[in-house]
Amino acid sequence: MDLTGKRIWQQACGDWDRNYVLECLNWDVILNGPGYAGAWPECKPRLVVDGWSSRKQTDIRRFAEDMSDGDLVVIRIGTSEVFGVGVIVGGYGWSE
Repeated sequence: MDLTGKRIWQQACGDWDRNYVLECLNWDVILNGPGYAGAWPECKPRLVVDGWSSRKQTDIRRFAEDMSDGDLVVIRIGTSEVFGVGVIVGGYGWSE
């Protein structure tokens, strides 16, 4: 596999108490939220008002703007359980 020019991302599929691994694998998606706030970047004011950290806001921005077609992604729970590795196809999308 040629990794030249590819970025490798890791994306958590929730936590042990809210595990979204099956949803990610069954639907071929990666998730980042909170989803209730809406699509990036329109959600940013709501995230600020609701007290989401600047670190989480940066995480969502990178998810929406920096991940790109052909990059690799590792989905995981916690720091020791990897559930899949895939190639990003398409761009960012948000859905209710």
